[in-house]
Parts: sequence; structure tokens; C-alpha cells
Amino acid sequence: MWFKTGKQYIHILSVTFILFCSNPFLFSLTTENSASANALSGITMLSASPADYTLSPVIGESGICFSWHQPFGISDINVYGLHSAFLVKPLIVATGIDYLAHSDYRWQNEYLALSTSFSFFRIGATQHLIYEKIADQSWYTWDNDFALSFQNKRFGSEIRCNNIRTEERTFTLSANFNANENSSFATSYSFRPKEKDSYSLATSLAIAKPLIIQSSWQSEPARFGLGLKVLIGKVNLMYAVRTHTELDLTHIVDLGSAW
Repeated sequence: MWFKTGKQYIHILSVTFILFCSNPFLFSLTTENSASANALSGITMLSASPADYTLSPVIGESGICFSWHQPFGISDINVYGLHSAFLVKPLIVATGIDYLAHSDYRWQNEYLALSTSFSFFRIGATQHLIYEKIADQSWYTWDNDFALSFQNKRFGSEIRCNNIRTEERTFTLSANFNANENSSFATSYSFRPKEKDSYSLATSLAIAKPLIIQSSWQSEPARFGLGLKVLIGKVNLMYAVRTHTELDLTHIVDLGSAW
């Protein structure tokens, strides 16, 4: 039987509410699934993680990354990701999958991203194939992301459109400033037609040769992100947490390697 105790009843109601009744929660469950994306509130201009090709096709880095994501401290919901990116001149090709498994809901996002650069500019596009299942009903959805970025040694900017084929489509304008080789700052503005606009601020600070601290704040909903990345040669390990105004902490771990 489903509802054996009051505690189980409340827990199932909360999971169902998050997964099915609140689009902003579901959107955050199925987009920002890496440690760097949560630590930076989705500002990918400060990211060097292949896992963030899920959000932006113009990351410009090559490597491999495995990620684990437990949103809002809900033990029954885990999102796993495997991502890779490699150079095939003149393109960077990135591919991967994010997978969410729950007894009431299954979701997976397989994608292929292509990008190329010229001078200080990079342009790219991503094709997503999304699979969803609720009870005995399942369906596939195609979706696309597009992005154009500019980056020199000190300044950069990005125009990005995510989920262009769905009601969750988001337009994001970002800008970053590299103060020196150890510190970078960025800001972004996101517009979703059916939700409130959101502003974000993010920083990335190298406090020692193997350690990087990334942090952020966003306005809607008000959330803070904080992550610590450890670099060991070409291998990196990152742990991040992110707050929410009404829910528990989100926990994320990335394990990756650059090449």
C-alpha cells in the first residue's frame, strides 16, 4: 500500500508536488545538474566543465565528466550525468546524458552539441532528445539550444536560448570580467515568457593552485550557490550546494578530467 504512515504520505505529496505541479522546480531539476552549474547559478561563462554543455553549446572545453545531483535533499530523487567533449577541427563535439529515476517519474536528456570559433567569437547549437515516463505513459520530445559568445582576455559576453521548442524556453544574456588569472566575475539576466525574470551574479576564485571556489546568487527564486573544486593534474573533483527559499539544500558532485 502507498500511504502507510503520515510521514510517508507527506513525503510522497512533496515529491509529487515538486515533480508534477511546479514548473520552475521541475525546470531546475532537469537543467542545472552539474556542480559548476549550481555553484554558478547557470552562468556557464565561468565554467570549464564538459557537464555544462547540457546548458550551453559554447563552453569551449574538452574532457569527460560524471555528475551526481540530489535536488532539494530528497533522497528518492537522484540525477546522474555522463558528459564528454572532444575536438574535431574545426568543431568541438559534445555529447552526453542526464538521467533521473524515480518510482513515479523517469526523465532522461540525451544531447549532441556542436560549436566552432572564429577570432574571439564562438557559436554553437545543441540537439536534445528528452524521454519522460509517468506510470505507464511515456513520450519523447525534441528540443534545441543556441548560443553565441565573445571572449577576450578580460571581457566576455554570451547570448543563449535554451529549450526553444517548449514552454520553458529561456533567453539569457551574460557578461563576465576576468580581473586576473585567479579571479573572474559574471552576471546574467534570464527571461522566460511564462515565469518571472531572473538576475544572477557569480564569482570564480582560485585561492590556491589546486583549489577553486565558485559562488553565486540569483533573484528568482532567491538562491545561493557555493562550490569547491580540487584540481589534481588533469583530474578535477567538485562538490557544490545550493539553497532554496522553501526547500532543503541541493547537493551535487562532479568528477571529471580534461584533455
